[in-house]
Formats: sequence, C-alpha cells, structure tokens
Amino acid sequence: MKEGNGIWKGIDGDSYIGEWKNSKAHGYGVHTWKNGDRYEGEWDTCLKHGSGTDIFANGDIYVGQYYKGKPEGEGCYKWKNGSVYNGLFKNGMKHGKGIWKKGGSNVKSNSYEGEYFMDNKHGYGEF
Repeated sequence: MKEGNGIWKGIDGDSYIGEWKNSKAHGYGVHTWKNGDRYEGEWDTCLKHGSGTDIFANGDIYVGQYYKGKPEGEGCYKWKNGSVYNGLFKNGMKHGKGIWKKGGSNVKSNSYEGEYFMDNKHGYGEF
C-alpha cells in the first residue's frame, strides 16, 4: 500500500509526485499525463478536489476549485488565444456569475459579465 509521500511513474509516461493514502493520490500532489497535461493541487481518493491548477498541453490553464475531479466553485480559465473567464463553475462548466473577456491582439475588446447556466450565457448579463 502506498502511504505518505512518494513518486509513481507509469509505463506510458504518466507520473505523480505527492501524498498517498491507501494507495490513492490523497493530499497535495502533481500529476503529469503522457500528453503533457499537468495538474498541481489537492487530491481526494485520486480525484482533483480542493484548490489546484491545470496546465494543458494545448496552452489553456485553469486555476481554481475542484470537486470530485471537476472544476466547481470559484475559478479562472485562460485559453491559449488570450480569452479569460473568471467566475463560478459547477460540474466542470461555467455556471453562476462570471466575467468572460475575448483575447487576442487583433480583436476588439468583447466581454460578457453576467449569469451562466450549464456553460451557456443565461439570465441577466451585459455583453
């Protein structure tokens, strides 16, 4: 049984460095996947849970709260193209109040501040 601090390296290039409990990632740790995605933060029974940061191989970044493996609560998602969403998430989707700003150097500054429901603008908001 893995217990305490340790390092695991998979045969396909995945790795985990951090805390273990009952042979599961539990506590603080860093997992790197073979595609280059990387998560650093809190774990609960091998699921992202609590505060953490996902750095994706495609250049996107998420910093915020997780619940049972998915973004939930306050968070900030930054796309590679420079667009940013700051606000609430539920079950991995924009849900609740938030602010989205379009990025990119050749783009007029578009933004939306308001309510989201299941990843879609919904309810009161200003574009």
